[in-house]
Amino acid sequence: MPVSRRDVLRLVAGSGLASFMPALARAQTIGGGTGYKAIVTLFLFGGNDSNNMIVPTDERFADYEQARGGAIALDQNALVGLPGTNYGLHPSLAPLQNIWNEGGLNWVFNTGPLLQPLTREQFESRPDLHPANLFSHDAQQNLWQTAGGTSELPTGWMGRVGDRFVDAGFQAPSISLAGAQRAMIGERNNPLLLSGGSLQRSGYDPSSTTADDIARRNAVDVMLAATQNSDLGQITRDIMQGDLDAGLQLDGILNSEESAVTAAFVDPDNNAVTGSLADQLKRVARLIEGRGVLNATRQTFMVSTGGFDNHRSQAGTHSGLLANVGRCVYAFYNTMKALGVENDVALFTMSDFNRVFAGNGSAGSDHAWGSHHFVVSGGLAPNQLLGGYPDLALAGPDDSRDDGRWIPSTSIEEYGGSLVRWLGVSDADMPYVFPNWSTWNGGGRGPVNLFA
Repeated sequence: MPVSRRDVLRLVAGSGLASFMPALARAQTIGGGTGYKAIVTLFLFGGNDSNNMIVPTDERFADYEQARGGAIALDQNALVGLPGTNYGLHPSLAPLQNIWNEGGLNWVFNTGPLLQPLTREQFESRPDLHPANLFSHDAQQNLWQTAGGTSELPTGWMGRVGDRFVDAGFQAPSISLAGAQRAMIGERNNPLLLSGGSLQRSGYDPSSTTADDIARRNAVDVMLAATQNSDLGQITRDIMQGDLDAGLQLDGILNSEESAVTAAFVDPDNNAVTGSLADQLKRVARLIEGRGVLNATRQTFMVSTGGFDNHRSQAGTHSGLLANVGRCVYAFYNTMKALGVENDVALFTMSDFNRVFAGNGSAGSDHAWGSHHFVVSGGLAPNQLLGGYPDLALAGPDDSRDDGRWIPSTSIEEYGGSLVRWLGVSDADMPYVFPNWSTWNGGGRGPVNLFA
């Protein structure tokens, strides 16, 4: 039986070749609107305590302080205010205040996987309306990434965005710096996987003059030039040639000494921002900078950082994690401004889930549900606080239990739908991207109004 190109792509999906598919075409697309646009997912693995990312500063602060307790509640005087609102940021997120003041930061409150709008009474009486495997790390990561609701789908909602571009005759736009994440995988669209570290063409460096490298390079060249006598041989030859072409193209983009990214990737005090997340975002920035070389007009990226599963001694650990996020996001936005594309790129957060509002007996917090997220872009309708901030009463109308596990008031579809619609996905294609779209489109529901 003849072996198709798709069959071979499936065979290599789990191998190193999945990182470098032919000619980098897998990382590009045209269409979906004019000009250039990109969305960048920042996934906070482990379940980020977003209750402490953004805190009410009005009379609700007393409820916040009482429920959270002295071990994890923030000092009200330390909060970094968002002008024009009754909310303050965790002091470690102070760099984001600068972006808010420029109109480039919006918040979406109490978001998470939902099958339909859900009340506390319905949650207690209708277990069939519960998303699959609530409070489980793996399951909730997958529900966030796939928008599956009742099950963990094999493809992700950003991967399905890529499918629609492929269906229209264009190439898939997905690039992951966070490894093989389900969010980016589609039926016909698979992400280009890049590491945050160095990019090397091991054993095939044209500049190497060692005898072994020359012999290896010559052998590969002979094999690539040879006539193949089978479909499998030809497909393998095409993939290998594409890998080498992609490596050369990426090398020029990611390692160019003429890039403006390094100088612009700084914190508010003009200090260079470094680390794993910084390296990932710098690579995203360089790929955006090189969009002309790639002939890319629509791209989706994914980066990540972890360590947010803080069941014990949360305060200090969480403060350090958020400091890294704040500095990296600020530096990335500053770099987009330096490249002149801040209005065309949107960075947004996702995480497994929020943490229990009441905390626990170990100065930490446990797994919860609805969480608060931010979006950064110069193209936003400025200074929006979207969605519904929960009633902070334990066992109250927004609590799924009695300790502050908020039932989301905004669905993943309403959050992600705003982002992909801005990217250029048509209304007709939204049900494919989000299988439960009909529940969230109409009757007063729909994508949150993130963008101008």
